[in-house]
Amino acid sequence: MYDVNYMTQTESQYVAQMDTQRENGLLLVSNMFENNSQQTVYLTYKFRCIRVSATGKSANSQSGSFVAASGQTISLSKTALSIRPTDSYDLLLEIYDGNQLVAKQELKVPEL
Repeated sequence: MYDVNYMTQTESQYVAQMDTQRENGLLLVSNMFENNSQQTVYLTYKFRCIRVSATGKSANSQSGSFVAASGQTISLSKTALSIRPTDSYDLLLEIYDGNQLVAKQELKVPEL
């Protein structure tokens, strides 16, 4: 797992989580959501990834909707990104209730 350089949870009852691992030249990213509230929630997520490499920048994004029961942790998405020694990544997971941001996590994966 990489160090988290910047992490913000905007509301403790909702937790956005990213787990990163490096394996066989890939950066594996698992996005999860933890519902610590007392109710079932209907939310959406946005995941953005900006890769900075020797050849320039590239961006990737994913989004979707989900339902999480009280106390439930769910997997939102999994992504495998190719990574070279000179690459770095800015990863951002945001959770929304309608247009309101309720949780987010940002990771900056340093040059490896």
